[in-house]
Amino acid sequence: MTNERAKAEMADLLDEMRWQMAEVARIQRERAGIVGRATIRKRVTVTTDANGVVTDVRFSSGIQDLDYPEIADAVVRAAAEAAADAARQVRELMADFQRRRTGLPTLSDLVPGAPDVRTVLPPITGTLPRQSDSPQPLQEDAHRDPRHFYGEAGW
Repeated sequence: MTNERAKAEMADLLDEMRWQMAEVARIQRERAGIVGRATIRKRVTVTTDANGVVTDVRFSSGIQDLDYPEIADAVVRAAAEAAADAARQVRELMADFQRRRTGLPTLSDLVPGAPDVRTVLPPITGTLPRQSDSPQPLQEDAHRDPRHFYGEAGW
């Protein structure tokens, strides 16, 4: 009877792995279409991809009413908010997958003495770590002076 139970558990585990692979492929496809957007001062709109990388900047009528530091500030703040919007969408996209993944047994639960892979791998968050050499602002940087990211020489 124990052998039959082990076979059934292995079949269930294989089914779960197949579902996860299909779900990862679906998430990747949908993630590629995620767009973050934010508008600041009703004049500056920034669009980002799912990684928070700026893909478009638009100025509406009335932009001439702002001086250069105000425009720079609006662009930086809109970029940060758009990146945060994209990150939120990615988290929402991955939420069900994350919940189901955390409820699964680990390899060490199934095979005594086997290593727990989750202790070695970083958690899946849906966001990429900030690159130290990148001036790309994050949501927590939205309150900072835009010159923190882009000085006179950076323009």
